[in-house]
Amino acid sequence: MLRQQRKQTLLMVLWAVLICCVVAGSLVPARSSVIVAIGRLHISLKVLHFLAYTSLALMALIAIRRRSAAVLAALAMILLGVALEFGQKLSPGRSCEIRDMFINGAGVLTGISIGFLSRRIVPAVTRS
Repeated sequence: MLRQQRKQTLLMVLWAVLICCVVAGSLVPARSSVIVAIGRLHISLKVLHFLAYTSLALMALIAIRRRSAAVLAALAMILLGVALEFGQKLSPGRSCEIRDMFINGAGVLTGISIGFLSRRIVPAVTRS
């Protein structure tokens, strides 16, 4: 029981760290070393948005045991994405893009879908 609680705590901490990374990455100025380094990756920023929000939603479903609470937490990541996009208006060199909001939302819905599929597949595999 204690081991399961530690695992749950670790997952929640990991999810919180991931949220902090997305918030920080979304609000730092465009000329910051973080954004410059990301620009050198030769990966579309839209793909990074999608993957970040897919990860946020999936981690919510993994970290939170109660399905209804996990889905609400995952869906809250859409609101986080919208808020951060508007927050980018306040960050030097950054802009608010409606398209990014939709990409973030698509990432969240993908993360939720992957989470539901994994919850169905993993128990089936462990039973056999």
